[in-house]
Parts: sequence; structure tokens; C-alpha cells
Amino acid sequence: MPRIATQDIVDFMNDECFFKLRTEIDRGMLLFEDLDRFELPEGYSKEEIWLILTAIRKQVAIFVPDDPYRTADCWFITTSAMAFDSKMLEMRCMAGFPLDEALVSLKGSPFVTRYIERTLARVLETEGADVSDERIHEIFLGGPLQSDLDRVISNYFEVSSDADALAQREITHGLIETLYYRLIEGVNVDALPRRGEVCPLDPRIAPPTSAAAIDAVCRRARLDDDEFRFGPVLRIINVSWFFWNFDVFPCLNSLVGVLLRNVMAIKWGYPVLSWLPVGYYPFGELDTPLMKAVFDNWSVDDGFGFDFTSYFAIYLKLYLAELDRLEGSVEQLQGLNDLIGDAFGADLNHRQRSILAALCKEPDALLRIGPHQRTFRIAYATARGDFLELERKGYLVRGQQGRAFVYQACPELRERIVSLGEAAFD
Repeated sequence: MPRIATQDIVDFMNDECFFKLRTEIDRGMLLFEDLDRFELPEGYSKEEIWLILTAIRKQVAIFVPDDPYRTADCWFITTSAMAFDSKMLEMRCMAGFPLDEALVSLKGSPFVTRYIERTLARVLETEGADVSDERIHEIFLGGPLQSDLDRVISNYFEVSSDADALAQREITHGLIETLYYRLIEGVNVDALPRRGEVCPLDPRIAPPTSAAAIDAVCRRARLDDDEFRFGPVLRIINVSWFFWNFDVFPCLNSLVGVLLRNVMAIKWGYPVLSWLPVGYYPFGELDTPLMKAVFDNWSVDDGFGFDFTSYFAIYLKLYLAELDRLEGSVEQLQGLNDLIGDAFGADLNHRQRSILAALCKEPDALLRIGPHQRTFRIAYATARGDFLELERKGYLVRGQQGRAFVYQACPELRERIVSLGEAAFD
């Protein structure tokens, strides 16, 4: 190429308008259409400035692990904003840190387990499944299963409860396939809904087979490579991308992706991340003009490959927003637990307090031993003992539904329970 005068390059790089654009990209997220908000260097079109910005940014890019089937580069930039958001997620989601310890002690509470249910509801939406939050909650509580989709939901909760054990294994084809086959255990797959149309992607980045997709996922699950800037949270977001966008399995891809995300988060020491709901454009709350603009930005190759920076940046923001919501719920629940301790005595263990907290949320709920046992990962006798002790104290009454025992708030207790819930969440 012909030599360009050095001074001309330096002058352009120091142009005040161009400097503002480079600063804006590093501080946040700049999409192609955002250039309309800025004054551009004199004599240059919007398209030309975008190409120059992209070329400069790619010089310090992190390349997503290479996949043999890909014929174009996939890369992103760890901007200052992205580095900060990634570190915030890591620190706030770490094992042993305050939020994780609070979740360990409060995990049986319906205020917290609703996050598990909401995650599932978001994912089922992408699978084309029309199921209400109430039905998901009923199945979580151990309600009777009436369809193949109900069985999938029940299986999902069972696999989720085993995430700690699964996190002891290496991320391999076998582990990923185990998640899928456990989801469809006892299910007529042909009776399941198929997810809606996903966003069309350039064929140069699409894995040609299920095996190729799983190979790519396993590559991203290796933390021992040389690219330390491609940290655990960004890898988890990238792994989820495969299951949102491609048919790795005949069905339920999004559910497999979320379960794998949870396993990886626990494996790498960020268990709180597995509590956070996640969605996908073009479905539900994320079907917005902003998400469409982000998709259009990263899915177009301007001659430099595919720049995933905006994709990672927006999902980091979404995770942080959900983390804020979770922290708020936990703070309120801790206040409720204190109120329960004051009202019913400090001798109740944290599991028994969670039972009473459930009644604060749903005073007329029918509670079963099985979900309580599964949530706290305790022996059936221990779970049964929690209920029997509350029954002995006069807080619960026992009934029967089919062949299973169910427990409800004692009628004399109901008003007191309701007032506690109102006080905690006023």
C-alpha cells in the first residue's frame, strides 16, 4: 500500500472529534447508529469513521477461541467499562462473599427460589413453551405432573439441585449431553414445543454439527489458556450464546445452556451467578430496539470479522441489573427472617424459618416435604422433622392430598403471618 504521511496520521488521531469517539467507546458502548449523536471529523462520512474506529480497535482485540469451521474472525475489546463490569460481577458473585453466604442460609425461601423459577420461565419462553409462572411455581412445590412439559420442568429442578456435584466434573461432551438427557428423562420429546425463530446468523460462524458446537463450548470452558482477559464471566456469556443461537440438541437447547452456565459458575467459584435470570433477543423483555441494534452491530462483518464487544457489554449490564434485584430481595428477606425470629422464637432453624417465610408470601400455600428436602439437600427424615416440629408448636396443620402429606398455616396463625410479610416488604 502507498505510504501515508506520518504527520497526517498523527493529526487525524489527535482530532478532537475523533478523540471523543474513541473515549466514548472505551467508557461504554458505541453502536454504529450512535455516531449520529456526535460531530464527526471534517470530510469523513459516518461509514468511513466506523471503519477506521473498528480497524484501530481490532489492533488490541481478544480473539474468541478459534473454531475449525469458522472462516471469519470473532473478537471483542475489553473496554474500561467492560473490565469494570466483569470484575464487579466476579467480586459480587464469589463463593464465600456476603451475598453467597446469605443465599446459602436463605435458599429455601420462596422470595429467593422465585429467581430460580424466573430463570426457567425466561428460558421456556425462548423454547416456544407457553407456561405460566404460577404453574412453574406449583411444580417447584411438588405439584402433580400433568404433561411432558411438566416433566421437563420437574427434571430441570432436579438437575439444578445437583449442580454442585456436576461442577466437580470437567466440561466435556459427556457432561453436556448428560444435562440434555436428564432433562428429557421420562419425556416424549415429540410432544414438546419447538422454540421460535432465532436471529439469522452469518453462515461463516455457524457450527455445522452438534459435535462441532459442543467442541466450541468445551474450548471456551478452559480457563488455563493464555488469554487471561477472556475471563470466566465473559466465557460463560459466550457459552450461552451457542445454546441461544444454534440447535446443539433436537430441543431444549436454551435449558441446557442455562444449566451448563450454572454448573460453570459454581465450578469457577461464582455460585451467585447461577441465581440470575437471563434472557435472549428476540424474546420477551429483551425484544427491544436496543437489543436489535446490538445484534445488528455484532452480526455484521465490515471487513474485520465479527466484533462481539457490544454483545458482551450489554449482557454484562443485564446481569448486573439482575444482581441488584437479587441483592434487594435478599436484604428484605433477611429483615423478614429477623421478624420471624422475634415473633416465633430464636430456636427455629433457618430451614424452619424459610417454611414460615413461604407462608408470609403465600398464606394459603400447601407445603410439601419433598421440595423442602430437595431445596436444602437434606435427608427426608430431617426435612420431615422440620415440618413436624412446626406442627407440634401449633404453627402448621397437616392434611393429605392424594397419598402425600401437605402442610398449611394454622388458621389462628394466618393473620399474624400476613402482617409479618407486609411489615418486611412495606
